[in-house]
Amino acid sequence: MKRLFIAFLITLVLGAGIYLFTTLIGNKKENSPVKNEEITYEFDDSYSQEATIDTLSENINNEEDVIVLIGKKEEEPTKKVSTLLGDLEMQNINIYYLERQDDISLSLSYQNLLASYPELNNYMNFTPVILVFRNKEFIGGLPGEVEKKNLIHFLEYTEVI
Repeated sequence: MKRLFIAFLITLVLGAGIYLFTTLIGNKKENSPVKNEEITYEFDDSYSQEATIDTLSENINNEEDVIVLIGKKEEEPTKKVSTLLGDLEMQNINIYYLERQDDISLSLSYQNLLASYPELNNYMNFTPVILVFRNKEFIGGLPGEVEKKNLIHFLEYTEVI
């Protein structure tokens, strides 16, 4: 019985010691000031060409690989995605920027594009959205504001990079 009591006390002292040690060390690391710098993005279209819905249909049909960024220049998510897309080095890829307009759905070219690629209905309500076409086929889309790692994974998945 004496041994059981001694083992209990040793376990209790070791457990309390470890607990106090980890909380004291853990608090020092957690209380260190963390700088949360908010990154501001500027719209960057230096890597792309501005397109209209009419020329976009022609470019998809005439070129092998096409990436289309659809967004509004003044919105923060579009600025972020355009900057991230510009930071990636993609050679021999045709990248186009299409300014999202509220009355675009009335356009005949827009209706023809949706008729040619019905899957686009899933992506056209988002801004920004990145669309990838290869050999006149729609490969995939990435809607909304994304992080750089997600953009890279998407472009690897679509075999653009």
